[in-house]
Amino acid sequence: MRGINKLLFCFIITSLLISSCCTLFHQPTVNLNVHSDIDSVKFCINSDVYGWCNTPAIVTVPRSKQDLLLYTKRDSVQKIIRVKSRLSNAFWFGNLYTGGLIGYGIDLTNHKRYTYPRYMTINLEKSKMLPNRDYVRWILPEKGLINIKLSVPEGNHLYINKGKGYGNSFGFLGISGGIEYYFTDKYCINTDIGTLTDFMLPFPAPIRYEGIYDRSFAIYGDVQVGSDFKRLHYDVGLQFNRTKYYEYDTLSTYPVHSDTLKYYQVQKNIGLALSTAYKFSNGFSLGINYYPSVNLPNGNVYKVHYSHLIFFELIFKLEALRPNLRRHLYFK
Repeated sequence: MRGINKLLFCFIITSLLISSCCTLFHQPTVNLNVHSDIDSVKFCINSDVYGWCNTPAIVTVPRSKQDLLLYTKRDSVQKIIRVKSRLSNAFWFGNLYTGGLIGYGIDLTNHKRYTYPRYMTINLEKSKMLPNRDYVRWILPEKGLINIKLSVPEGNHLYINKGKGYGNSFGFLGISGGIEYYFTDKYCINTDIGTLTDFMLPFPAPIRYEGIYDRSFAIYGDVQVGSDFKRLHYDVGLQFNRTKYYEYDTLSTYPVHSDTLKYYQVQKNIGLALSTAYKFSNGFSLGINYYPSVNLPNGNVYKVHYSHLIFFELIFKLEALRPNLRRHLYFK
């Protein structure tokens, strides 16, 4: 009986620890990447006169329910900016997933449940590139910035040559990768290589086809010049794509199904690449692309025909290089 009680006690303690996400996983401090709309803005946190530093900088501050006060100045311009403390995502969603009320109860007694923006740009001179507020929770691009991009197309419309004529295909999924380089503080050049499919589901899953069915695919590459306006990023350039259309007939031969290729059509196209994306954070955007094209000669009688690729995509960006060095400072 004592052994059972000990096991029960250990189980309860373990459940309590695991179910309090903030207490278990959060550090007592948080790093703030502080930038500004103009160069070398001096700032300190909570009137710490011995802790003045210039942007850009990484500062480490303790988690607290108290808001931070950033004292900022450059030349004759001075401003006090209040950075609001908020409950972290780990508190709201982590506890909901792992333990519910027990986790919330434990975390409510711990200051680790609070956080501050990990990225912020101080809007000292009310830049036209930023909304009308004291700071934003992302970092402006700058000359020399290099980003690595990975995206997943979700929602694809292909108007392509299907052999017997041009037609529409709709579907999901694909993948693309690319690199983005800012040659000024405002303008960048980027290139991407990717694929699109007409898969019927927005996530990978086994699909069983019956009878006659068709599949459409596209491979593309683009080079674009782009810029930013507040949270919007937009690009224009050129693209090349290669579309493939297949038609199959499925024969039911127990215990397996066999697919017979009836015919296929492959075509190369070239045209414009028009893209825009809305930035939710430094690392994630939701974009839409429109690639109008004309077909390239294939050796037969050449007749120009319009085609296009239109697709939404989930864009993930990782900073590979940001030229300005950041100093790491600690505030108590």
